Amino acid sequence: MREISPDKKLNFLFSFLAIAVMWGAWLIAYAAVGNDYILPSFSDTMKEMGRLFGESLFWRSLGSTFLRSLEGWALAFAVALVFASLSALSDKLRCFLGTFVAVMRTVPTLAITLMLLLWSTPHTAPVIVTFLMLFPVSYAQMMSAYRAIDPKLAEMAAVYGISRRDRIFRIYVPQMLPSLFSQAGPNLSLSLKVCVSAEVLAYTYIAIGGMLKEANSYLQISRMFALTLSVLIVGGLVELALGFLTRITDRWTHGRAQKEVRR
Repeated sequence: MREISPDKKLNFLFSFLAIAVMWGAWLIAYAAVGNDYILPSFSDTMKEMGRLFGESLFWRSLGSTFLRSLEGWALAFAVALVFASLSALSDKLRCFLGTFVAVMRTVPTLAITLMLLLWSTPHTAPVIVTFLMLFPVSYAQMMSAYRAIDPKLAEMAAVYGISRRDRIFRIYVPQMLPSLFSQAGPNLSLSLKVCVSAEVLAYTYIAIGGMLKEANSYLQISRMFALTLSVLIVGGLVELALGFLTRITDRWTHGRAQKEVRR
């Protein structure tokens, strides 16, 4: 059985320590405030979360919200990949496409959400908002990964007449994937947060955002905290799961390197 390295054990320890500190801050803040309409107790929030887990509406809403955030994230990644590929071909194309990215990066999310509610439906608007939020981030990450490629490798490939296909799959992709995969989890977690925020503004039915809006309308503070914690848990699990993608790229890159050495 593979042993956990001391560095990973230390990372887990500090992660649990951070969670303990936040939990302690919650307990202290509740004791100081003493008002359940401002800050609910930890026990009431856990009871409410237990009730949520027994509701079919919660699981349907969580699934719908996650699918919307996944759609926005995947669409942003695909479009950013096209933009980054075109930007890598020419400096003029990079300047041209960079203007569109800059506009999307600076447009206020709230204003876009309100306008989208006039042009689309409460179910579609969160997906578009998530895409608009994630696209500039994904594009910047791809361009950063591309610029991080050692230019000597490209020069060597040109000198030895390596085909374009081999350059892409043996040089560029292995060099870029570790960086992109390391950002996949945080990006999807961010898309979940953005999607829930857009659902609250759009009052999307059968969605975590819609449930948050309804709980806020009836001053169900503990329910709001329980819903928020559920989103935090899902986001953390997503980051943890996608964090294993870096292991795949490490094995792939290491395996290719070994093959090249044997040749």
